[in-house]
Amino acid sequence: MRKFLLVLASTLLLFHSSTLVFADTISDKQKQIEELEKKVVSLQTQAKTLASQIVYYDSRITLTTLKISQSEDLIVTIAGKINLLEDKLQKRSRILERQIIQTYKQGRQDFLSLFLASQSFSDTLNRFKYLQVLQDNNRKFLHDTQVVQTNYSNQKILLEESRKRLETEKKNLAEIRAERDNLLKQTKNDEVVYQKQLEQAKLELQAIEQALASAKKEGPVKVGDPIALVGNSGYPSCSTGAHLHFEVRLNDSWANAESYLKPITDKWGLKIGSGSWDWPLRGDIEITQRYGKTPYSYRYVYSDGIHTGIDMVSSESVIRAPADGTLYSYTGKCGSSELKIKYIDHGSGLKTLYLHVQ
Repeated sequence: MRKFLLVLASTLLLFHSSTLVFADTISDKQKQIEELEKKVVSLQTQAKTLASQIVYYDSRITLTTLKISQSEDLIVTIAGKINLLEDKLQKRSRILERQIIQTYKQGRQDFLSLFLASQSFSDTLNRFKYLQVLQDNNRKFLHDTQVVQTNYSNQKILLEESRKRLETEKKNLAEIRAERDNLLKQTKNDEVVYQKQLEQAKLELQAIEQALASAKKEGPVKVGDPIALVGNSGYPSCSTGAHLHFEVRLNDSWANAESYLKPITDKWGLKIGSGSWDWPLRGDIEITQRYGKTPYSYRYVYSDGIHTGIDMVSSESVIRAPADGTLYSYTGKCGSSELKIKYIDHGSGLKTLYLHVQ
C-alpha cells in the first residue's frame, strides 16, 4: 500500500511539474506573440518597398507559426488535464455507487428497528447521528463529484475550441505563404515592377476621387437601364485589359460589393453574391478578381491590401444600372492614359462606380 501511494504521488508530482513547464512555455510564447503583433502592425505601415513587404510577410509567417506552436502546447496540456479528470471521475463514481447502496440499506431501517437493535438510548442516538453524518458526507461527495464533472466538461469544450483555432491558424499560415509566393511571382522579385504596380493602383484611386468630385451629371436612371459599355480605358497606365471594375461606396467608405449583388455562379463555377441587386453585366459572367484579399491586392497599399471592388468580364458588354439613381460621367487622366468612369448616386450615401468603360 505504501509503495502504491509513493508511485501515485510521484506520478502526480511529475504531471504537475510537466503542467507547470507547459504553462510557462505557453506564457512565454504569448509574450513573444504580443511583441510580434506590434512589429507586424508597424511593418504594415512601413511596407513601401518590395523588400519591406517581404519582411512584413515573413514576420506574419513567424507570428502565425508561433501561434500554432502555442495552440499545440495548450492542446497537450488540456488533454493531460482531461485524462486526470476522467480517471478521478471514474473512481468517484465507483465510490459514490457503493455509498448510495450502503445508505439505501441503512436508510430502510425504521426508528423502531433501530431502537430494538440498540443496547441503550445512547446507542440509538449514536446510530442516528452516524446516519446523519453519512448522509451529509454523501451530499458533499456528490457535490464535489458534480464539480469534477463540470470541470471535465469545460475542459472538453476548451479542447475542441483549441483544435478549431489550431486548424484556422494552419489555414492562415498557408494563405500568408501563398500571398508571399504570389508577390514574388507577380513582381518577379523586381523592385521596379513592384513600384510600378503600386503607382498604378495609386493613380487609379486618384482618378476615382477626381471623378467623385468633378463628374458630369447625366440624369436619372432606373434599374436595368444601360449606362455604358465594357472597355479598356486607362490602358496601359491603369488597366491591363478590357474588363469592368465595379465598386460600391457607402458614406464615402469602401463597401463589399458582393453583399449587394444577387448570388450567382460564374463561368468557372465560383459562387458569389449575397444581396438583392441584379449584376451590372448579363450573359456569361467571369469574375477575374473579387472584393477583399486577393492574389493581386497587395498593391493596394492605400486600402491595407484590400481590392475595393469586383473585376469582371462577360459575353455581353452592356453595363446596366443595378438600382435606381442619378448617373454621372467622368473622363480624365490616369498616368499617361485616359480613364473613363461612370458612377450612380443611389441616395442615402450609397454610390456605385464603373471603371474602364468605353
